Amino acid sequence: MARLKKYDWLKKFIFFIFIFLNYSYCYAKEKNSEQTYWILDEYFENNQMINKKNDDYLNNLSIKFKDNIFYINENRYPVKIGKVANISQLIPDNLLHSDLLKNFPLPKDEVHYLQFDSSIDSNFAKLLLPEQKVIYLNDQLVFINQEMALSFLKPAGKNAFKQISKHFPSLKLPYNSRITGDFIKDNNYKHFYYNFFNENEYYTHNIPRSFVNYLQLSNNNLYAQRHDYITHISGIKLPVLHNRIRPILIEGLQRNGEMITYLYLFSDNFDVLDKIILKNPNGLTRKNSEIDDLAQGFIYYNIDKNYQIERQQRFTDETIEIQHYKIAKDGKFREIPVISNCYKEFATKNNNIHSKKSLLLTNKQGNNYLRFAHGLDYDQFESTILTLNPNEEKLCVNYQQAYSISFGKVNSKQFFGDDELYQQHVENFKSYDIDISNELEYITIHGFEKTPFSKFLLNGNQAIYMKNTLFFVSENHFTAYRQPTDEELTYQ
Repeated sequence: MARLKKYDWLKKFIFFIFIFLNYSYCYAKEKNSEQTYWILDEYFENNQMINKKNDDYLNNLSIKFKDNIFYINENRYPVKIGKVANISQLIPDNLLHSDLLKNFPLPKDEVHYLQFDSSIDSNFAKLLLPEQKVIYLNDQLVFINQEMALSFLKPAGKNAFKQISKHFPSLKLPYNSRITGDFIKDNNYKHFYYNFFNENEYYTHNIPRSFVNYLQLSNNNLYAQRHDYITHISGIKLPVLHNRIRPILIEGLQRNGEMITYLYLFSDNFDVLDKIILKNPNGLTRKNSEIDDLAQGFIYYNIDKNYQIERQQRFTDETIEIQHYKIAKDGKFREIPVISNCYKEFATKNNNIHSKKSLLLTNKQGNNYLRFAHGLDYDQFESTILTLNPNEEKLCVNYQQAYSISFGKVNSKQFFGDDELYQQHVENFKSYDIDISNELEYITIHGFEKTPFSKFLLNGNQAIYMKNTLFFVSENHFTAYRQPTDEELTYQ
């Protein structure tokens, strides 16, 4: 019996040790989450005075402030909080009115500051105002000297993001990034025009930079924050998935002037489950606008109503990689194979660059698409890549779905079947120096009558093809797409 009691005591001891260690870990984890380093907000340099020798120190600098303790990397410094009536009492007059601060946002009224003592690190002291002071604006720290002006924001987390996300506009699916804009109605905007390419009076930047750490858009050190700098951040809600996954499109403006677009997946309590880059153009392939210059990087994406996602990336050699994703029930993106019956052979993949499940087009395959020539550029066409290969008697949609075609020649009046429609299109074709008053040449696209394009075609599947131009005509539509020129087709 004594032996059993001995073991009972040992079991209780081990149990309490486990509880203590687990509590300590959870407490430390929670405490550590509150100690996230502050985020670079504004950064201005005086190029004439900047000392590049300080770059190594700046690049590795991380700061935070909590409970009157200032953290510089791993070092702690106690500070005192003071107050002045206006900013001119902190910043010397010659610096206050310098070109460096001309566009730097400064407070106009009463200002608080932090006061360091003489034990501060000498490299860090160079960043401070006279008498080793730094401007403190509740959730913002501002450093100013003769060489630079920079400000840091206190990081915000998931609870604050949950609150601001309630005011994001909402977008219905499907969504295609080739369509330049969509009208969206929600509780906050009567007509909210959300446009990934062009800002206008209705465009809103609704995510402060204080969320970049939470959104995993940058690292703690200053080097990463300067080079991953993203501003004008916006969020737009998509329909909830599986009753518990909250997809949100988030985009922002990068240092290179290009917009980057992510699709985030959040849990019900707004933990970040996963994210993926959907669009991130980063330059041009040919740098010659006269030969149809092309953007490189992640150039296009589409999200259908079932959350099947496609994104396309163009490389510097103008090969194009197409990837497909779905969203699993655990809130993770899963890549799925891309299938195409448009081509017999594809570009050779580099396993260090390309996905095993993707479709990789050669530059000629990627560039061989019909260009808009005339008429109304309807959304259905604007959101679609069409490739017509007469020699192979094939029309491809989005490089993936092939439709067989057959050629024909017919009396024009018979083709249109209506004298008024016939007269209307005879006039339309004169602008292309094409006479269809007697007869015309056309193609039948077999199976196209079952697609959304059928309403643009007579009989649902017949289009006029003359002078290397494909004309979609019907009772209510007229639009023309031409074949690419040799210069557009061939990568230089």
